[in-house]
Amino acid sequence: MSASLAAPTASELAARWLDSGDPQLPGLTAGLPADDWRTLAWSLKDLCYAAWSSEPQRAARAAEALRALCGLGRGEPGGVGSSRGPPWPPAAPVPHRLATEMEALAAWTAGIAQLTRGEMLAATRSFDRAARLFVEIDQAPHATQTQVPKIMALEMLGQHDQAVACAEATREQFLAQGNLPAASKVSLNLGSLHLGRDAHAPAARHYREAAVLFARVADHEHSVMADIGLADTLVAMGDFDEASRIYSRARMRAAAHKFPVLEALVDESQALLELARGAYREALAGFERSRRGYELLAMPQHLAIAEKQLADAYLELRLLPEALALYENAVARFEELDAPDELAWALTQQGRTQALLERPDCAAASLQRAHTLFQSQGAPIGEAAVASIRSELASAQGQSALALSLADAASRAFAEAGLPQRQARADVLRGRALLGLGRNAAAAELFDAGLRTARELDLAPIEVSCLSGRGCAALALGQTEAAIADFLRAVELFEEQRRALPGDEFQRAFLGGHLRPYEELLRLALRDHRQSGDTAHAYAVLEWQERYRARALGEQMTRADAQDDNAALAAQRTRLNWLYRRVQGLQDEGEPVLGLVDEIRRTEFDLLEQSRRGRLSVAAGAGQPARAESADDNFDPRALQQLLANDEALVEYGVLDDELFVVVLTRSQIEIQRDLARWTDVNDAVRCARFQFESLRSGEAPLARHLSTLTQRATQRMQRLHALLWAPLVELLAPMKRILVVPCANLGSVPFSGLLAGERALGSSVDLALVPSARVALHGLRGRPRRVRHALVFGETSRLKHARAEAEAVASLFPSAQLCLDAQASLANLRAHAPRADVIHFACHAQFRGDNPVFSALHLHGGALTVQAAQSLRLQRCTVVLSACETALADQGSGDEMVGLVRAFLVAGAARVVASLWPVDDRVTAKFMAHFHAALARHETPAAALCIAQSAVRKDHPHPGHWAAFTLFGGW
Repeated sequence: MSASLAAPTASELAARWLDSGDPQLPGLTAGLPADDWRTLAWSLKDLCYAAWSSEPQRAARAAEALRALCGLGRGEPGGVGSSRGPPWPPAAPVPHRLATEMEALAAWTAGIAQLTRGEMLAATRSFDRAARLFVEIDQAPHATQTQVPKIMALEMLGQHDQAVACAEATREQFLAQGNLPAASKVSLNLGSLHLGRDAHAPAARHYREAAVLFARVADHEHSVMADIGLADTLVAMGDFDEASRIYSRARMRAAAHKFPVLEALVDESQALLELARGAYREALAGFERSRRGYELLAMPQHLAIAEKQLADAYLELRLLPEALALYENAVARFEELDAPDELAWALTQQGRTQALLERPDCAAASLQRAHTLFQSQGAPIGEAAVASIRSELASAQGQSALALSLADAASRAFAEAGLPQRQARADVLRGRALLGLGRNAAAAELFDAGLRTARELDLAPIEVSCLSGRGCAALALGQTEAAIADFLRAVELFEEQRRALPGDEFQRAFLGGHLRPYEELLRLALRDHRQSGDTAHAYAVLEWQERYRARALGEQMTRADAQDDNAALAAQRTRLNWLYRRVQGLQDEGEPVLGLVDEIRRTEFDLLEQSRRGRLSVAAGAGQPARAESADDNFDPRALQQLLANDEALVEYGVLDDELFVVVLTRSQIEIQRDLARWTDVNDAVRCARFQFESLRSGEAPLARHLSTLTQRATQRMQRLHALLWAPLVELLAPMKRILVVPCANLGSVPFSGLLAGERALGSSVDLALVPSARVALHGLRGRPRRVRHALVFGETSRLKHARAEAEAVASLFPSAQLCLDAQASLANLRAHAPRADVIHFACHAQFRGDNPVFSALHLHGGALTVQAAQSLRLQRCTVVLSACETALADQGSGDEMVGLVRAFLVAGAARVVASLWPVDDRVTAKFMAHFHAALARHETPAAALCIAQSAVRKDHPHPGHWAAFTLFGGW
């Protein structure tokens, strides 16, 4: 080396170059002797390899530097010249052999950079070019080295046979050359290839061999990789405890040696294990950690896989629309990355999600495409996975014979591959198909065997499914006591899993997919009560009704969850509010808004997903334990009775099969009224009544000539509902003055206080309020609200011309009232003043979003008060009045969980919410609210005030669509 370049050395120069981030060669290379260009080139290659797993961006910079160096060696001016001076040629021309060697190194590092970017096909070509160039100059050991990363690229492309052949040949070449460390790396790759083909025994053998050899030569990075591969193999073989131990060791070592890519890989693998075990909180947190790791490291293919794994967790928890959105993104990403193996698995899970969302045509298309890909890859396990999902879909469509055939084929394939977890899931599907065919004894045997497997492998989700299935089989065989024991154990295990989930949203979705044992135990309780008629069995009926009804709501009302927020979420909310206002402005001007509406939907999804992932990240980072069982987990009807006065009652409706029944609870007794009506008849009556109410959506004026006829028809519909829902209970409830009604399913959209016995409204003879569950009623009765001292009134007039007059009139009725109009009717003022208000009144435009209920909203100045935002308010036990259209509407999910504005305010702490069940005329509503608040200011209860307002408005506007729209929720 020349004296002028004695310091720094070529290797130091390479490191300095990359650290500077300058894509151009530094001026210090001027006059560098030709021999030292070889040292510089190899130094850059070594730096590329060193950064591969820890700093992919640095590896890419090393590849760029080598490409630039080769250009200089060829004497190429420009493009690679320094911005500080002219190109810096070597001191002497670079010999052809050295130039070829440098070109080989450049191709080699280009392949590494392409690997990190997910460009697998391009990477294989780069590695082959590097090998050819090394062979040209008689450097066979280096040529062999270039094939090691090629094995990984072929595997990621789904070209398994080619990858195995490449690996075997490369390993033999290394052994012939006496290069044991390199041969060990190939053993590691062979383990991965065999695992990808579900050949678990040889995979485990190769991984163990590689781990030992890497440890001997102190190659910590590859030793950790071998541990991860071995643990993955053990998971597939069902040895979860040993796999978990190895994962923990691998993550500790990856962190100690600062290998962030490997940390992310371990997080992902451990999360998959926890998902299989039913430890959903840990699984979700692990997926989110790994996803963030890949995102930070700019590894698109791994990031896409992590997104797909998170979707798998959402699917398992029945968060179906969210899972489908992630699968659709993953499918597009895998297509872009040309990753057919991962694409096939994403399509498989997408098909299952579409099937559960009752989109059979879409599901069939996704599954057929996945099946074709698996066939082309020679992947029988993938084909068996598709068969499993087709079996599930066939069972749902009542095609039990087809379901059994498909599940049998899947189970055999999983058994042959030594995949006990997958086989157990397929056997659950076999058992369900056998139940559908009436082969109950065979189903019981299958579920019993599956239960043993689930317990051996610690697979809680499969254990729950087998217990539920075995209970159903036992019932069909007349073994009632055994069935009850199985159902009770299934519920117990499920509740352990559900309580551990991070947040209300996950718990609600998960509950909806596991109602069968609850329903069967409710059915048995109803049967026992019919046979005995005793009080104990009546209590059991109510208890089992409550075990799944509005559970997440009842529990969330008893604890304060921190609001998840950060700058990114705040920015998205600001953007969303701007979009809402922009769409409204364009609609007012008659302009098209389709593109903006699409952007709103995308922004809403992104906002919810970021918020969800933020909660997962907090749970993961804080290591928070699962929520402890609270006093409200097991509802006690006797505790509710003690809080009821002698003239108060709770009426809870229930549906089983086509029967509507009711539980009536008073302070002194509990009664079950069976066969109240056929549910199909009730549904029809509700539908017809709501059709009449909706007829006034555009106001009275267009229908003025027919208003008398319409009023008569609507009155008849309300009388019909009274006959079905209330008339059978009149004698039993005669002594009662105040009644809490717990509706079920779409009875939540019925205006109970407006039901008509002849011409008399039910609300005129008894104080009524609706509650989502007896559990929520118990919560409300434990702390009845105080009288009104301070009112907070919001009026937003940009879309409702009567809102100002209404708000001013309401505020004038209370001695202590704060009036916020237009610009003052803001979210900021609401958050500032709501905590001390006894009454909060909103006169504004509202929107119910059936497509995405959490974005149902009250539109205030400068922003939308969505469900998500409303439930984060901190309210005292106040009365909230939502004087706007359809504010009581909600998405009535499984287990009678409702998602809408009423629920949000109850969660926020309100004791009572007055809301509308259909669109209301703002002029009539202003009159209604004047009467309601005048009564409230006279210290009438909200229930009594509601009756007074209904009676007053009915005199001038007899159509029930005008006077019966508002309903009281939460308490009297």
